[in-house]
Amino acid sequence: MSHTPRRILYGFTLLLLIMQLVHQGLAAPGRQQTIASSNSYTERVLQISKAAEIANYMNKNVNPCDNFYEFACGNWMRINRATTEKELTGTFQQISQGFLRKVKQFLIKENDQLDTPEEKQIRSFYRSCTSVTRIDESYRNKLKEVIREFGGMPVLEESSWKESEFDWIETIGKIANTYGQSIIMKIEIQPDWLRNIKNTVHVSYQEFPLLTRGMYLNSDTEYARTNYVAVMADNLIEYLNIESKLAQSTAAELMSFEVELAKGLPSETEEIQASKVVIRRTISEMQKLYGSTLDIQRFVNITLGEDINDLYDMFPEYKKNLVEVIQRTPKRIVANYIFYNLIKAFWLEMNKQESNERERNCQSITIDRFAKNVNNMIYRRHNTADTAAELQLMWSELQMTFKQTLQSDRLNWLSPKSRELAIEKITAMKLEVNSHLKEDLSKDFVNIHLSDDDYIDNLKQIFKKTAATARAQIHLPIGYQIDNSFSAIYKGQYNAIMMPVAWLQPYYLWAASYSNPIKYGAMGTIIGHEIIHGFDAVGRRFNAQGNLHDWMDEKSYINFNDRQKCFSEQYSNYSFYDIKLPKSEDQSENIADNSGVRLAFDAFRNWQNAQESSLNDGMNLLPGLNYTNNQLFFISYAQSRCSDVAEEQRLRSVISDNHAPEMFRVIGPLSNFDEFSKEFNCALGTQMNPVRKCELY
Repeated sequence: MSHTPRRILYGFTLLLLIMQLVHQGLAAPGRQQTIASSNSYTERVLQISKAAEIANYMNKNVNPCDNFYEFACGNWMRINRATTEKELTGTFQQISQGFLRKVKQFLIKENDQLDTPEEKQIRSFYRSCTSVTRIDESYRNKLKEVIREFGGMPVLEESSWKESEFDWIETIGKIANTYGQSIIMKIEIQPDWLRNIKNTVHVSYQEFPLLTRGMYLNSDTEYARTNYVAVMADNLIEYLNIESKLAQSTAAELMSFEVELAKGLPSETEEIQASKVVIRRTISEMQKLYGSTLDIQRFVNITLGEDINDLYDMFPEYKKNLVEVIQRTPKRIVANYIFYNLIKAFWLEMNKQESNERERNCQSITIDRFAKNVNNMIYRRHNTADTAAELQLMWSELQMTFKQTLQSDRLNWLSPKSRELAIEKITAMKLEVNSHLKEDLSKDFVNIHLSDDDYIDNLKQIFKKTAATARAQIHLPIGYQIDNSFSAIYKGQYNAIMMPVAWLQPYYLWAASYSNPIKYGAMGTIIGHEIIHGFDAVGRRFNAQGNLHDWMDEKSYINFNDRQKCFSEQYSNYSFYDIKLPKSEDQSENIADNSGVRLAFDAFRNWQNAQESSLNDGMNLLPGLNYTNNQLFFISYAQSRCSDVAEEQRLRSVISDNHAPEMFRVIGPLSNFDEFSKEFNCALGTQMNPVRKCELY
């Protein structure tokens, strides 16, 4: 038995539980009145299956007042352990895998009558990706051709490279104009921060592979930098056939240059204080500020292909640091850095993978390149529209509940005027699903002809079209630029929450057959979390119209900061596998977790109180679970956060992620919530019911 695969053990246990619950639940006549929705056999089986899943993840030997995460998720690691190959397991990883399976089914089948012309081209792109089975000379030569479009790469040309002919501003500008790749600097067309009625140019910095300033500068993250140097050296060898010793020395130079660039990244405090790092300037003002080394006017002109008079200078400290770094760095290193980052967008990570691994990699790349179309296709084909309609009903309940909260005495730390403006903001806030139903998706494929067998040429066409479309936004009216990431996100400039289609897949966070405690504990807390982001340290700087205008007066701001410090103290006392959580000024994620759970619970109770008395007896609506509706809400919330992290990734997850580890996203909010302690009869002074509690919204 010890060698039985974990998945088989789980399936066998689940089957036994379902059989037991069918006997207990379906055979008991008295249970007929407690089922929330249809009495159909299928729905009943789904409810029983969900109940069995909940029970299987729990460790009922743990006192919920000692450690509610262990109580709700104690068996998760046994069933879904993280490994070196699978570094993180959790509910959202399961959702991602389910989404990938649906996309795979679409990509590997033959064209059919449901396919749009664009979807047929997407399938061709996927085939071109899977047709690459090894990195050979033909593939390398195509990468070198991409480089030659913009000049020469010193590590390839060695002594024949002409330093006098290299112009870094011209090079990154042409790359951005042609293929839309942002290297060192980035230009984005976004709604005006101050008057959200037109699009404007924003000049910012590139994305950094190690994500945060701390990952580049802290002594305890040196391991990440060392590993990344090794990865870069391997890539130079694999994709450009650079000799090993030269590849290693070049990679070390690239890492040193990137570390110097990262010194200009904003601090945590600067990221919060958006008004101090988003500055409206004329192009001539920026020219005077940064000088000839960083010729902003020429960079903008080359990238956009036209003159721009004024723009937003995002994170000016990065540019000031950049000027100094460029002046002291040999042109050879800058050129190598630019071209290395250019070809990163064109290579396939092979790593001697088996064919199924390459296929999964190509599926992920296809989703990334055609996110709008993939989300639209999944939405149309997999009946998520019904869930979206239910989601809007939950959204209305949460929105109304938060209005009531803002009007209550519990939030008397907000001044009357600030409270009035906050109510105006939540009233105007919207929830959008990234289904792209209202968009003409065919326009992104005009003059695009993707083949089944030329991956790099396909990428060139896609990048060129994407870059041209992005440039054109400067002359178009503003509209939702929906974030196609896998996460729900609050966008201050639109005062809207963007919900990914993937999260609407049934049987993860949501299903019509699940009872409302399950729905509100999982999906309700997620929406509540995003609502609160509209009122956290960053979100509160945007008003109801999405303009950068702080609606919180000075007295309310002082009260906000005082309460935020409580969370900073609380979470910095937690340790994740003996790794102390860093003390942080920005508690936005922890505040959103804490207040989001409160909001979802209040909305759930409002719903429950409005139901018929037969559904309002406090008993749960899932058979075989001996918990009240309120208790089941908290169990559902905790189980949406069940996870495991591979040992080698634990330090990085603590340092680079502004979210607390999942266990503390359960323990922290619930230990601050009196209603939780009441439901589980936790005595004052226990871990889940401490004397001192933190509360904001």
